[in-house]
Amino acid sequence: MLVKRAALDPSTALGAELAGWAYPASMPELLTLLAQIPSRNTAKAVMPWSMKVPDEQTPATPDEIASADAALESEFVFT
Repeated sequence: MLVKRAALDPSTALGAELAGWAYPASMPELLTLLAQIPSRNTAKAVMPWSMKVPDEQTPATPDEIASADAALESEFVFT
């Protein structure tokens, strides 16, 4: 029963995988995302059903991970 529910719910990793989504997301998360993106074309491009599913065969290199971490940390602002 729990597996069936998870499989039908795209906000779970299992449900998103079975639906072919690039990432798991709930309806409230998708609505929040849509409300924050002013461009309709951009919003369509970032929806989980329209993004390319990441290829598990080519993981990120340590340099790519370090670069992404640095970019994220530079955007954090603590007040």
